[in-house]
Amino acid sequence: MTHQTAGIIVRSATEADLDAVADMVQNFVAGHPAESHPRPLARLREAYFGLNPVAHLLVASKAGRMVGMGQWTRMYDMFWSTFGGNVEWLYVRPEARGPGIPAAIIAEICRQVRVAGGELLRGGADGEEIATLYERVAIGWPSRTCYLSAEAFQAFADLAGLSPRDIVRRLPPPELNRTSARPR
Repeated sequence: MTHQTAGIIVRSATEADLDAVADMVQNFVAGHPAESHPRPLARLREAYFGLNPVAHLLVASKAGRMVGMGQWTRMYDMFWSTFGGNVEWLYVRPEARGPGIPAAIIAEICRQVRVAGGELLRGGADGEEIATLYERVAIGWPSRTCYLSAEAFQAFADLAGLSPRDIVRRLPPPELNRTSARPR
C-alpha cells in the first residue's frame, strides 16, 4: 500500500528501487567503519526480494526522488506475550530532513505491523535526532547494542558444542571483529 502526505510518498520497496536504496546506504554508511566495505547490488536484492527476505523494506520519496527508507521484521515479545515489529535502518537523506519523513516512515511501518497482527514496535537509535522522535511517543531506556562479526563471529560459531566452561575460556578477543573472517 502507498500513502502520500504533504508530497511525501511512503510505500513498500520494489526491486526497481534497489539502485536508489543502494545509493542511500552508501550515504548512510559514511563515516562508519564499514564505509569502504563492498555492498553488491545482488546481495541487496537477495536480502529483500530473494527466496527468504530478511525484512520488509519501505521507501519514502518526494518529488519523484527517493529520500528515505526503513525496514521492519516481525518479532515476538516474550515478556508481554505480544507480536510486533522490530524497526531498523531508518535513514533520511540529509537534504530531505526536517519535514517529518522519519515519522511518516514509522507510521507506515506501524500500520504494516498492525496488519500483520502486531501490537508493538521496537527500535533503537544511535543519533540524538531519531531518538528524540522515538521518545516523543515511545518509552525508551539506556541499552547497549553489540555486534559480533567478522572473524570473531566465526570463531565464536566454532565453539558451538563445547562445554560452557570451554566456550568462556576460548572466547575470541574483540579485535577479531575488525579482522576479515578466514574461510571455514
